Amino acid sequence: MNLNSFMPVHLVTGAGCVRSSAKVLSGLGSRCLIVTGKHAAKACGALKDVTDILDENGQRWVLFDEIGQNPQLTDCMAAAEKAIGFGADFVLGIGGGSALDAAKCIAVLAANPGMTQAQLYAFDWANKPLKIVAVGTTAGTGSEVTKVSVITTPEGRKKSFHHEAIFPALSLGDPTYTMTLSPMVTRSTMVDVLAHCAESFFSRSANHLSQCYAVEGIRLLLPVFRTMAEEGFDSIDYETRETLYCASIYGGLAINVTGTCFPHTMGYLLTERFGIPHGTACAVFQPDFYEYNKAVVPELAQQFLERIGCSEEEYLALLEKLTPPCNISMSESLIAESHSRWINNGSMAKSQGTFSADMADAVLRRKFGSAQD
Repeated sequence: MNLNSFMPVHLVTGAGCVRSSAKVLSGLGSRCLIVTGKHAAKACGALKDVTDILDENGQRWVLFDEIGQNPQLTDCMAAAEKAIGFGADFVLGIGGGSALDAAKCIAVLAANPGMTQAQLYAFDWANKPLKIVAVGTTAGTGSEVTKVSVITTPEGRKKSFHHEAIFPALSLGDPTYTMTLSPMVTRSTMVDVLAHCAESFFSRSANHLSQCYAVEGIRLLLPVFRTMAEEGFDSIDYETRETLYCASIYGGLAINVTGTCFPHTMGYLLTERFGIPHGTACAVFQPDFYEYNKAVVPELAQQFLERIGCSEEEYLALLEKLTPPCNISMSESLIAESHSRWINNGSMAKSQGTFSADMADAVLRRKFGSAQD
């Protein structure tokens, strides 16, 4: 039996959960750095809800709203300096995975003035991070319940770090905030959830509990996928948004146990070089991931389909229909240049069998190869 797991996050979900958690929020500190992007946190109402509660609690706050997609380490360092100057004792991220991952990174940097990139990724942390609050506004990454932060380095590489000290102390998940998402963002984030669940299910690190999370996440997604495949993405009601948010939390709980496999690692390349949104970049490799597992662990692949209640034909058809377009072309020189990043890669190693760097090259060549160099 293996049910091993650790997730010390106080998770509160549902409509109005920010206001209902005012007392818990009041106990996390007296000075808060709020971390967001420029527009989404304001547009969905989350920023106002949070600042209203902080004001009512008598907690002082300052805003850093410079976080973009694929948060930059340089921006996190700037935010940390702002937190230090303000005397913040906790960091509150509002947004999707970018803002939440940035908040985790900033909490580390703000507690360790002068920390370098090398020290951050080597876990050379003299002081424990500031407390972290996560307020989710998309249904995708599940960062609300993970110990992972993915940050883009000054060299342009997406690089993650994992540490139990960056679990949020409090995560607030109100699906109402996802109602303002555009159809394309909704589409990209929901296939990111599918990627988390599928990769976690097949991971070498999977256990019974993580597979239960993964299966439940996909079982929640499939009816939504079927409806959207027929009706499109333009009008999504609250109940559907709630379902998607629940699925994203299950996906986060799953990868919190297992991490991800080769589609996520390879997806980083598409985001870095071509600006493909993270969820889309991971989802485009899901058919390859399923076919690979079907060949390497056929019994597990059959169990996967049985447990999610979906045929292979339907599963692959839904992936094809719901994954946003990824119309890119990749030169042979870029494929060769990328080869080294697949070697001794942790996510590659978590894939079943032996998914080698040469196999990764072959996938890229088949999907995106160009005669032009």
